[in-house]
Amino acid sequence: MKATRLLVGITAVAGTMFLAVPAYAASGQVDGNITVGGSSCSWTNATTSDVPPNTVTIDHTTVKPSCSGSIVASLTNDPTATFDDTAGTVSAPEVDVTGTVLGINCSYKVTGLSLSRQGTTRTYTGGPFTANGGGGLCPSTETVDSATLTFH
Repeated sequence: MKATRLLVGITAVAGTMFLAVPAYAASGQVDGNITVGGSSCSWTNATTSDVPPNTVTIDHTTVKPSCSGSIVASLTNDPTATFDDTAGTVSAPEVDVTGTVLGINCSYKVTGLSLSRQGTTRTYTGGPFTANGGGGLCPSTETVDSATLTFH
């Protein structure tokens, strides 16, 4: 009888050890909106590598902005967002964007981006920001009037 209970106990422990699923970080999503020069671009449900307050990376291939006006925009890097819940901010060291107007592509970088949390939500807003880059027929700087990110 004792041997049977011992065997059942060992089997139960072994089963939980071998069937345990690792606790991988759950991916999240982010909605966003940027306004530049009177045009606005927004997107929903872009994929992030984790959920706040953990540091997240935004998968640029899942950011599909819909823009007003004559601009088409795309995110061209996978920005990393770090949350500081005490300060109520989210920051990203670099965000790369390409804007296309009348068939002309203009590439820009915003460095040291920081947005402020709205209340206790995971919505963050900020602006204006200066984007540097351009080249060719593009201005060397562009002003991002405002940016909003909502993590969920």
